[in-house]
Amino acid sequence: MPLWFQGVTFWPDTYRDSLCEKMEMVSKKRIFGYDALKALAAFFVVLYHVGMVDFGYQEGVYYYPTTSQVLWLFCACGVPLFFMVNGALTVSRNYDLKKSVTKAGRLIVAGIFWALIIMCLKAMSNHDLSEFSISALGFYWFLFSLALMYLINHMLSYLPKWCRWALVAALLIYPFAANLGWDLVILHNPETTLPCWRTGLFTLYGVVYLYMGDYLKDYQGKKWMAIALALAGLSLLVIEVIATVNVTHSQFEGGNYCFPTFGALFLSMALFLFIKDYDTSVNWFKRFVSFLANNALGIYIFHLVLMIVLGWIFPVLNELTVHPVLAIMIAILYTIASAALSEAIRHTPLAFLLKL
Repeated sequence: MPLWFQGVTFWPDTYRDSLCEKMEMVSKKRIFGYDALKALAAFFVVLYHVGMVDFGYQEGVYYYPTTSQVLWLFCACGVPLFFMVNGALTVSRNYDLKKSVTKAGRLIVAGIFWALIIMCLKAMSNHDLSEFSISALGFYWFLFSLALMYLINHMLSYLPKWCRWALVAALLIYPFAANLGWDLVILHNPETTLPCWRTGLFTLYGVVYLYMGDYLKDYQGKKWMAIALALAGLSLLVIEVIATVNVTHSQFEGGNYCFPTFGALFLSMALFLFIKDYDTSVNWFKRFVSFLANNALGIYIFHLVLMIVLGWIFPVLNELTVHPVLAIMIAILYTIASAALSEAIRHTPLAFLLKL
């Protein structure tokens, strides 16, 4: 049993032992690089939602990103990386219509179910029934987007391959290139108003990440190309920060706001290329990463639940600003706790709501 798992004392020994054996069997069948990417993607999503860091924005002062703000831009890769891994694993499988609809339907049902749980928690916390609204489904927009990706991929599987890349090219023009164009305009004219479609055309930008994952899964190019992509992506995201903060006069929204941008795309591609073929001989670490990856969907779902519950019990958490290192540690704890909760629920009748 790995050392990290020995500390989980609130489960019976027999359950811990069987779970550990199950994790070891699963890890042998998985591609470690993809597991590491899924675990990293889940952590980035949690870190983004944890926030708690002062990025140095001051009202009325022209803003340049701090070192912490630049590092936090890696959170822009959270959802894109997850789309890319799903693309690498599923695009070429050519699921039949029944399986594609089943996978999409399961994601939609899961999104609605867990969003209702969030609504209930927020309504109890705020004593306000207005928390029950269609817009609150946006808490789990990612699940609905992934369902849409599966259905689009199935429809495109009937068409010539060039149709797939024609759609990718169209999306690279709008919204990716359009957003970059607005960034450059804003840098020269801060009075420009940001367009309302900034976040990206009903999340169809996910198609780009889905097919980039499928395309790059067999890529064996030089690492310097990945380094160049990382530097280019991070530089473009910095431009994104400077442009948007100084035109909106509010702290940069580093998640949804920059998913459909070349900065997030290039940085996500770089991380994908760096990690996809990585492996390790450290068995306990491999099992731990596989455990997180196997519960990536659960991490995405339950970290929001944990944050709302703990924010309800300890209101100071909703307003607390901490050192970036402490924020990262908090995000790690949320990630592991969410994965543990997910693993426990996977042994209940609700397990079907935690599977892709």
